[in-house]
Amino acid sequence: MPNHRRGPWSQSEDNYLMTIVRHQGAQNWVRVSQILGSRSPKQCRERYHQNLKPTLNHDPITPEEGAKIERLVQEMGKRWAEIARQLHGRSDNAVKNWWNGGQNRRKR
Repeated sequence: MPNHRRGPWSQSEDNYLMTIVRHQGAQNWVRVSQILGSRSPKQCRERYHQNLKPTLNHDPITPEEGAKIERLVQEMGKRWAEIARQLHGRSDNAVKNWWNGGQNRRKR
């Protein structure tokens, strides 16, 4: 395996990743990774889907969304990807981070 960077992504890496995805599409992450040259296919895929995807909603989770997350966790457990699919524009990571963050500690 080639030397892949670890740690935070730079703004230039993010910009280059978005340029590559615009031209190659968001499917062949091995190819995207080869073109980018500094990150693994998994790093590229996760960075795109969790942080850079244009349809993502980066605003704080609303009280209504929080109530829906709590209801869905009761129904299906901590299946973050499935829960996120029911909250338009939220990544599974954002939902999980909200759950594990301060909003819920008081209640548990």
